[in-house]
Amino acid sequence: MDKNIKQDILDILKKSQEITKEGKTVLIDQISEIFDQYKEPVSKLLWVPINTILPNGYNPNKMATPEKHLLLRSMLDHGITLPLVVSAKQQQHYMLIDGYHRWNLIKKSKVLQHRLDHKVPVVILDLPKTERIVATIQHNRARGKHQIGEIGKVVKTLSANGWSSSKIMEALGMDADEVLRLKQFKGLGELYKDGDYSQSWR
Repeated sequence: MDKNIKQDILDILKKSQEITKEGKTVLIDQISEIFDQYKEPVSKLLWVPINTILPNGYNPNKMATPEKHLLLRSMLDHGITLPLVVSAKQQQHYMLIDGYHRWNLIKKSKVLQHRLDHKVPVVILDLPKTERIVATIQHNRARGKHQIGEIGKVVKTLSANGWSSSKIMEALGMDADEVLRLKQFKGLGELYKDGDYSQSWR
């Protein structure tokens, strides 16, 4: 790379605090295109203040205390290796989709807060609420243990938003029996409400 061009790029980046959020988004898009980056969310990683991120109220993934200590130790020793996944910014805040335990541990760690300058890496998924709920489950279903009461609430929410049992099965990676058991949290009267349930699911 020509030395003058390289210096020009460095000078622009040094002034990045003067660039608007919209300008930064455009710049990231252009850099991704120039360097032939894949058109994936992770190609547009941003660092945002941790206090602009809010937890969602539907994450059924629970982590035991020993695993929390291990996760914290890993971040302290090896750094942040995975970005948080958040929704598009609304009313000055992002809503967490994936990464609750990392976000929570960073918020509580003075060492990490200081080291990261109170910021965290994020990638943004611009999705409607029901799709955000599904994305949360898809991201963490295989990584942790879901509490049946919490995952039941998720199934209830999706069902209340018009999702059929077969669509819930496909989106959350469940079988028919699991969906039916979880729908019991809605009450036995609604258990067989969906007309798309049949023995052919088995």
